[in-house]
Amino acid sequence: MYSTTKELSRYRDLIIRDAVNRFRGAAYFAGKGQPPEDIAHAVCEGLMDLLMEPSQARDVATVRRYMEWLYNLIRKEGKKTDTTIRFLDEFEEIITRRLDNKQDAEVDVFFEICREIVENKHKQLIGKP
Repeated sequence: MYSTTKELSRYRDLIIRDAVNRFRGAAYFAGKGQPPEDIAHAVCEGLMDLLMEPSQARDVATVRRYMEWLYNLIRKEGKKTDTTIRFLDEFEEIITRRLDNKQDAEVDVFFEICREIVENKHKQLIGKP
């Protein structure tokens, strides 16, 4: 993870800027009492903080709390996971574009954990075992 953390640190501001530019127009960040770009910035910055700190990125309880918060922020009344999963997919794409190793295992595993948590939270809310 060291080389990944080093790269993420080097490109952190660019990744966050790219992500804010991509997500500032997203309906799920609008109408929350703050400018959508501020919310997008805070969300992306939080994900980067988790990803860049190996002890947090591997701590399922910490990642779960953040993903459940993110899921509740993004999800629509229809209780679909698609929007949150799509956000995670797009954010992962923004990150990997900057990395030398486009198939970075640490990044892949982190986002797989995130997606699994979101899917489990969704199942819990709709009453599926």
